[in-house]
Amino acid sequence: MDICRAVGRKPVLVPEHDGRIVADVVADWAARHSRPFGLEPTGPGGGTFCAGQGGVGLRADAVEFCRTLSGRATPPT
Repeated sequence: MDICRAVGRKPVLVPEHDGRIVADVVADWAARHSRPFGLEPTGPGGGTFCAGQGGVGLRADAVEFCRTLSGRATPPT
């Protein structure tokens, strides 16, 4: 994503590839914070993820969610 942005190209995202990456990122994030949540990442890598009951519900662009967790983007306010 950073390279695409740096050179001004639009990335090619496909659910079969990018969805797997997002799922792995969400699984790692869920294991680290160990709290209930509902998450709906949007876009080609999107899906629906949840753990437990009564957690915070989040909806965000899948790419920006992953970039935020990696420290490459600022979380939305």
